Amino acid sequence: MADTIFGSGTGQWVCPNDRQLALRAKLQTGWSVHTFQTEKQRKMQALSPQELEVILEVIRKAEKLDIIEQQRIGRLVERLENMRKNAMGNGLSQCLLCGELLGLLGSTSVFCQDCKKKVCTKCGIETFGAQKRPLWLCKICSEQREVWKRSGAWFYKGLPKYITPLKSSSKS
Repeated sequence: MADTIFGSGTGQWVCPNDRQLALRAKLQTGWSVHTFQTEKQRKMQALSPQELEVILEVIRKAEKLDIIEQQRIGRLVERLENMRKNAMGNGLSQCLLCGELLGLLGSTSVFCQDCKKKVCTKCGIETFGAQKRPLWLCKICSEQREVWKRSGAWFYKGLPKYITPLKSSSKS
């Protein structure tokens, strides 16, 4: 174990001893054998203008794709926000989304598993959970899950950066 840490001189990756470090300091080579380079070697490693232009073009393309992705996620988020704004009911005696009365005199209701509100069967979506049991979600919670899935937020534990679409005049 001590040979691995301090080096016996036979291994490829060993920690240099004090004598080796003092010698490297006098030669100004640093810790690594690759640290010291002559000026000629540095100039040979410099990038040519063509190589720099290729690299910059790749960076520009990556930034453009990043903006396109942020706009795509922004459209998903805007659609979800519009659904939330257009909700008409209270989720107790009325359907959360369409506002229709629920109960004996009204429509049959189902219970959304995510937001714990009541919705009518027209505004609810039946899916299957992890135990292959049917569960109901309102369209808002279903869309929320879709946004998390399509944006990658499930992986990053939060929504990535996004750009909301500009509000344009009504489309004809």
